[in-house]
Amino acid sequence: MAEQWELQTSDERSADQILNFIIFCEDEVSEPYYFSSLEVSGKSKINCLPNQKQGKLNLDNTIAYCREGGLIVFDQNGYRVNAESTENIWCVYDRDMEDTDFEKIKVANHIAFDTAIQTAGIAGINVAWSNDAFELWILLHFEEVSTETMLHREYIYERLTALFKTLHPDNEDFQAMVAHPQFYYKNILKKKQPFITYVLPVLHDRTEQAIARANNLEANFNHNIAFHLRNPCTQVHHLVKLILS
Repeated sequence: MAEQWELQTSDERSADQILNFIIFCEDEVSEPYYFSSLEVSGKSKINCLPNQKQGKLNLDNTIAYCREGGLIVFDQNGYRVNAESTENIWCVYDRDMEDTDFEKIKVANHIAFDTAIQTAGIAGINVAWSNDAFELWILLHFEEVSTETMLHREYIYERLTALFKTLHPDNEDFQAMVAHPQFYYKNILKKKQPFITYVLPVLHDRTEQAIARANNLEANFNHNIAFHLRNPCTQVHHLVKLILS
């Protein structure tokens, strides 16, 4: 797989230079299989833990798991990544807005999203959050996304549905699948085999464009804007760049 990633810049590392990642993923297919596909023998080792739930629940699971292994300790009145740890510990989760109408979302839910990210930062845990969904990162492989309007994940799924109908034109099985009137990205391509077979292969050559577009989104929000208001936005590109460094 290494030849597919043009962002690879260094030769094979010695054992003590290999980047080791523990990635706590919210879902059980898209995120873990995507990040696992970035692993390059001799350069990185990626251990994805799927189905770790959303937001603070993901963070709680991360702390519990890492505490058990000595990667996180209770120090100076709080949990913190062990200074001697060489693991790159990441939480990956979505905002998953509870309503398409932003005004109908409870303030407490906004604050929960913000404080989970803040708590992770204090503890030294990296968070690759997406607002509103991880699939925003997938969409950025294909097109720019405007920040003029907040986007609910359903918009992202609809765009991916339309885009994937134009892909794999020579694959009869795929064309039969997307021709079905019930074809919808969320219901079909987030499943294990379709994701591995039809989604992952078309992402590899578009990684640099996705990173550039994610950087552009992030640049639209200054650090005085609460995390829940940074929509559409994703931090997944920071993890991807580190894995591919």
